[in-house]
Amino acid sequence: PDVSLIIPVFNNELYLEESLSAARAQEGPSLEIIVIDDGSTDGSLSLIKAHAERDPRIVVIEQANQGVSAARNAGLGRVSGKWVAFLDGDDWIAPGSLAAWHQQAEQGELDCLLCNGFSFRAEPQAFLDSKPLAILNRQPWDSIVTGADWLVQGVIQREWPHYVWMQFCRHSVIEAAQMRFRRDMIHEDIPWTVQLALAVKRMGFSQPPRYGYRSNPSSLTQSRDADKVHHRIASYLKVAALLKGFAKGQPDALRGALQKQIMREMGHFLGKMRKGNVSRVHRSEFAAEFLAAGFAGTMLKGCSNYRELAATFKAWYMCQIWK
Repeated sequence: PDVSLIIPVFNNELYLEESLSAARAQEGPSLEIIVIDDGSTDGSLSLIKAHAERDPRIVVIEQANQGVSAARNAGLGRVSGKWVAFLDGDDWIAPGSLAAWHQQAEQGELDCLLCNGFSFRAEPQAFLDSKPLAILNRQPWDSIVTGADWLVQGVIQREWPHYVWMQFCRHSVIEAAQMRFRRDMIHEDIPWTVQLALAVKRMGFSQPPRYGYRSNPSSLTQSRDADKVHHRIASYLKVAALLKGFAKGQPDALRGALQKQIMREMGHFLGKMRKGNVSRVHRSEFAAEFLAAGFAGTMLKGCSNYRELAATFKAWYMCQIWK
C-alpha cells in the first residue's frame, strides 16, 4: 500500500463509528488501516471487527491494555506502506485528506509532511464546512526545511506542534531512526517529535485544516483523578530529562530551542503542581526530583526575557518550599 493509517483504540465506542467511517472513506492512494484495540472494555472491538468484515483494508490487532504508546508501537510493527499517518480513535479525518497529503509529500520528495487540523466537539464535517479556526497558523507553509530548522523556528515562534496525528511520515525514515513511542509516560508525542525532527531532511507543510481533533472532556489530560494527575506530572519531568539529553552536543540554535522547550514544559509542570490534585507526599517527591535534575539551571539557559527569568525563579523557589 501507499499509506498505512494507524488507529489506536481504547474505549472509543461513542466516537469510533465516525472515526472508522472517515478512514474508510479515504480515496486515492492504496491504503491499509491498522486498528489496534488496546484492551477496550466497551463495544469498541465489536465495532472494529464489524468494519473489518466489510473492508479488507482493515488490519485488526488485539492486545491487553498497555496504553496508547504500546498500541501505536504495535501498529508500527505491522506497517507495510511507504507512508505512515495516525488517527486517534475519537478523532476524524476529512474526505480526501490522505490523497492530498500523499500527493504533496511525493511531489516534494519529503521525509515528513506536517498537516493542519481543527478542534471540534460534535459533527466534524458540518463544523469543517463552517470554516473553523485552524490549529496552526505560523508554519513556513510554502517552504521545505530540515526538521531541526523547523523545531528551532517553531519554538521561537511559540508554535511547535508536537502532535503525532499531524505528521504524515515516510516509513523508511521512522525505521532508519529506530523510532518508537515511550511506554512509561504520557506526552509521548514530544520525544517522538524531537526524534523525528532530528531525522528529517526535507519537511513540508500542508495549510488546509483537514484533521479533526475532538475536544474530549473525559480524556486523560483533562482528568482530575489524583493518580492520573501524578502520572502527568511525572511525565513532564521525564519529558524534560529526555529533552535535556537530546540537547547535548547539538548546534547552539537547536540546543537553545530545546532548552526553551524544557522551560515551557516545566511551566506546565509547575501549573499542575500548584493547581492539580496532588498529594503532599507526591508534591515533595516531584519537587525533589526537579531540584536534583538541575532543571532550574536548564530553564535559565532557555530564558530570553524577564518574564521567563521570573518564571524560572518561581519554579525553583516553589520546589524548594515543597521539598
